[in-house]
Amino acid sequence: MTGLLARTPAIAFVNPSVGFSDRRKAKPIGLAYIMAYLEKHGYASSGFDFGDSEDDAVELAEIYGLDRFDVVGFSVYNESFRNAVAMADWIKSRHPGCLIVLGGPHATAVHEHILTRHPSVDVVVRREGEEAMLELVRALDDRAALTRVKGTTWRSPADTAPTVNPDRAFVPDLDQIPFPDAEFVSHSGYPDLTYYDEVQGRLKAALTICSSRSCPYNCSFCGVLTIGRKYRSREADRVAAELLHFRERHGIHYEHVYFSDANFFVSPSRALEVAEALYEADPLISFSFGTRVNQILKAAAVLPKLKERGLRFIELGIESASEPVLERLAKHVAPDVNVAAVRLLKRLGIEISLDFIMLDPATTLADIRANMEFLRDSGFYDYLPHDHLYTALVLYEGTPIRGFYAERLGVEFDPDELPNPYTMFEVPEVQRFSDELRAFRRRWQGRIDDTLARAELALSALPEETPRVLHAQLQLDVVSLRHAPNLLMEALLADAERGYPALGAGGLESLLPVLGHDRLTLDELLTRTETVARDAGYAELPGSTGPLGRD
Repeated sequence: MTGLLARTPAIAFVNPSVGFSDRRKAKPIGLAYIMAYLEKHGYASSGFDFGDSEDDAVELAEIYGLDRFDVVGFSVYNESFRNAVAMADWIKSRHPGCLIVLGGPHATAVHEHILTRHPSVDVVVRREGEEAMLELVRALDDRAALTRVKGTTWRSPADTAPTVNPDRAFVPDLDQIPFPDAEFVSHSGYPDLTYYDEVQGRLKAALTICSSRSCPYNCSFCGVLTIGRKYRSREADRVAAELLHFRERHGIHYEHVYFSDANFFVSPSRALEVAEALYEADPLISFSFGTRVNQILKAAAVLPKLKERGLRFIELGIESASEPVLERLAKHVAPDVNVAAVRLLKRLGIEISLDFIMLDPATTLADIRANMEFLRDSGFYDYLPHDHLYTALVLYEGTPIRGFYAERLGVEFDPDELPNPYTMFEVPEVQRFSDELRAFRRRWQGRIDDTLARAELALSALPEETPRVLHAQLQLDVVSLRHAPNLLMEALLADAERGYPALGAGGLESLLPVLGHDRLTLDELLTRTETVARDAGYAELPGSTGPLGRD
């Protein structure tokens, strides 16, 4: 950054692409908070969200004119880091005086490395960004002041070793930060966020709210550790006020709140206060949140009260049913705690959204067997989406598990790279299992997802005069399709435990499940279900852009 600014700086914040498209995309709330904070103090900024774009990063920077800004801040994760640097390089080549700032979990974890290796980056904001970014913007005309901002790492004037300024204290009062009321130019747009409330029997407009920051636990794989474990929460009335604010701001009557907190349930009494505040604002409101299994059991007495106030489902961090895997992940819970938490929630009628890590580099066939038995015995064969069957542990920079595997495998991971989790399995049988499972996903899962979605729409739209036998047949076929990936995985695992005789003789096709009372192949069942959905008027999904997920 050179020269002085005699005008209000032009500021942009960018969420770079993670390299694939996902229709479940949401606005980058972390950047929105920073933008709103700057706006509160008199500095307007522009937001650009390329999070799910598959276009070339430099082309996006050129199309949207990112070189016209005096300050460009990027929020980066491991997956998006390369694209952020490519954009930064292009901006610097066009506008050398632009201050390039990186923040987020990945930038915090390897701040010195970034400034040593990537000359287009001027400064890294570590951990939280609101206060540090405001100081940086205020000091643009004073380079000496720029280099002294707490919570930042700066490229020294001599371009030698980076200057690591002291840490900045965490924002103590989150309610002093304005609501994340910021708009983004998005390359692909945002899907309408909705929730189908089975209790009330209707589709609701939904809003995402973050009511707290961080988490006091230390799971070895979690990027929250990079930002820090200092847990802070907002007052309940401010959470309810945010709901009402965005109803008025957007002209949308939001009636479900998805809490995006890393761990909403750290304080059960505070969770109940939030629920009561939302209920007072609107008795028809519903909500959901994420937490750990042990907290479910510790606060069992609060859950019925939360349900009365609108709790519909909990995103539950189960991760694994294998004790050795849970130990590696530093979950500090035993498999029976997972089982007990699931049973409690099902008994209370609270739905579960499943967080699961099926495979990690040291996974054995016994670990997979434990996972499959848990999923079957806990009633998750009907669970959608099927993503949990295909997940593998991601070794994010700055997490203890990444260091654990670097030492265990005797490798040094490049800080700029995210190791491919599907190529690191220590047990050859597990590597082959993963390869074949991913082959099934590529070949069949998208079609299963699409057919299930259309079939379930058709079930709700079949005319009353539809013969009962046909309606029942479609219901059974939907159940069979929900079970199909699980059954394939069971067959593949059983074959792996025998040394893959069936796979070797007949390939993956020989392990595909035979489904339904009339014993159809997977292709036959899909074709029959697709035909019924088409005849009911659902040849395509409304607004469909292709199957969810990626390989």
